[in-house]
Amino acid sequence: MIMKIKQLSIVIFTLFLFSCEGGFDKSLISNTEKLISPNGEYTLCSYHVASPMAFGSGLSVINIFKSDEKFDFTDRDILRFGKALPFWIKWKDNKTLTVKCLMAGDGLQKHQPYKTDVIAWKEWIFEVEYYSMYSSGATGYFSFEDYSIDKNKIKFKSKSDSLVFNKDEVQFSLDSNHIYVKEFKTVGFNNKLGLSFSHYDLTAKGSFNQKFIQGEQPFVRIKP
Repeated sequence: MIMKIKQLSIVIFTLFLFSCEGGFDKSLISNTEKLISPNGEYTLCSYHVASPMAFGSGLSVINIFKSDEKFDFTDRDILRFGKALPFWIKWKDNKTLTVKCLMAGDGLQKHQPYKTDVIAWKEWIFEVEYYSMYSSGATGYFSFEDYSIDKNKIKFKSKSDSLVFNKDEVQFSLDSNHIYVKEFKTVGFNNKLGLSFSHYDLTAKGSFNQKFIQGEQPFVRIKP
């Protein structure tokens, strides 16, 4: 019953979203991040649009702007993935992006991803993979003093401990001295599969050069 109410609220909010004239109320915008295209010409922005209704949960959406123009997060000409939540986005080239999405309420599946799609939006192509979730843990905090990259692994080290991530299983986002890590792994239960998520807030002890991680296309957190 709760799931049906939640799905109904998404439908109502979506109808509201695209039937109103004018832009979004800026107070509804949060979790804004950007990811610049390989040639620097365009910037993809990912953000959350809260529902103006008390029982709504809002939507996670993306938009793409020219990098030399001001980003208008109130613009309603956005791309969304239905009830799916994008959790991993990379530029494949300047016109094609790969997106991994988490589908709400679909349960564990025999394969992950269990569905794929290709979406043409404006002048870009989105190659989308859909996954279902097994579990999600609380945020872990870690202070690092050094880091290293070895083939497909990235290691963050303190004097007494270390964290190692597989490049194919993380999405990074940055601010001035934090690295936020969203890690996902495929796990099985009763012969079915889902993704298990872990979240980390990494803090550098002292200054660090963010260029070392630029090859992984990290998002950069920005103000709406």
